[in-house]
Order: sequence, then structure tokens, then C-alpha cells
Amino acid sequence: MSSSTPSSSAGGVGSADSAAPRRNSKRPKYSKFTQQELPACKPILTPRWVISAFMLVSIVFVPIGLVSLFASRDVVEIIDRYETACVPDGYKNDKVKKRMKKPIYVYYQLDNFYQNHRRYVKSRSDSQLKENSSWDDVSSCKPEDMSNDQPIVPCGLIAWSLFNDTYSFSLNSQQLAVNKNGISWKSDRDSKFGKDVFPKNFQNGTLKGGATLNSSIP
Repeated sequence: MSSSTPSSSAGGVGSADSAAPRRNSKRPKYSKFTQQELPACKPILTPRWVISAFMLVSIVFVPIGLVSLFASRDVVEIIDRYETACVPDGYKNDKVKKRMKKPIYVYYQLDNFYQNHRRYVKSRSDSQLKENSSWDDVSSCKPEDMSNDQPIVPCGLIAWSLFNDTYSFSLNSQQLAVNKNGISWKSDRDSKFGKDVFPKNFQNGTLKGGATLNSSIP
């Protein structure tokens, strides 16, 4: 009698628990996506398939690489590091040994120049550079904010450390003009810097950090 009667703890209650839904379960609803049972492409990487794929890639990209290589060889670039050389007080002459096709671009590069320092980056006045009416806004430009009790325009360490090396170019002893127009971003010309802001009281101190600015040019 007792052997044929199902136990309440093993049979009846157990079957009821398995059939009843789990209210507090965090198991996601079954789907082929959640169980990663979706059909997938599983190619067999045979030697013939791999060789064919590499041959196809090489046919497409090798000509492109050759064209880029020959185009880069036609570029004439001259890099002159003169900070370690004994440059005389006048100027140094460099001769271009290969003909350079126009347009010719001139760049300068500064190394070991810590322009990301917090004090250096904050030492400027955006409102002063944008509008002439804010010419006396030098609250964030210390220590280059005032000179002779007058506001400096443009103020701050960024403007004070203006790069002041100069270059000149000549062809057959004839001076070549360098076009400096259109080298700035259009957003800077239209939005960031005003056209009516003129230098005032700039680089008038005893210690100069760079070149001077023409007070008649905005």
C-alpha cells in the first residue's frame, strides 16, 4: 500500500512545481536568436578557396599600390632641422636639387612645445578675439593680460608666444612671393575671429615672446 502510493513530496508537489510558471525567473524567453541556433554560414577553408581569395585581393589591390607608389615618388619634400646647427645671425641658404611642381607648400613644426599645459591653454580670451567691443576682456589671460596699465590685444600666453622665424624663397636670384591668403579654416574666419579686432599694446614689454603685429591689420 505504502509502496504504490506516490509520495506527496516527490510526486504530486514536484510535478505541480515543474508545470507551474516561474514568476521570479530571469531566464529569457526561448528563441533561436537568444540560443544562437540561427542558420549560419560556416565555410570550409580549403587550400583552393584560400588561394583563390588571396589571388582576387592581389589582382585588385596590387595595381592600386603601384600607382600610389609611383605617385609618392614624384613628391619632392625637403626637411631642414636647424635648431641644432650653428645658424649665423643673418640667414641660412638651402638649395632645392630637384624641380618642384606648383603648388609648393611650406610648413613649420615645433617639437617639445608643451602647448597642452593647463595654464597655457586657458591663457586666452575668445570674446576679445571675436568682437572689438570686448577688447578689454582680459580676465583669463594672466600673466599676459595688461601692459603699462592697458589691456593687451590679443592677450594671453598663446598670442604672446607667436612663432617669429621668417623665410624667403628665390629662383635664379629672383625673389618669390609666398601667398598667405586662404590658409586658415573658413569656420575660424567667419565665426571664431572677428574682422574688426586690431592689435593694441601687443609686445610692448621688455620681454618679447615672438614677433610683433601690425596694428593696422585685423
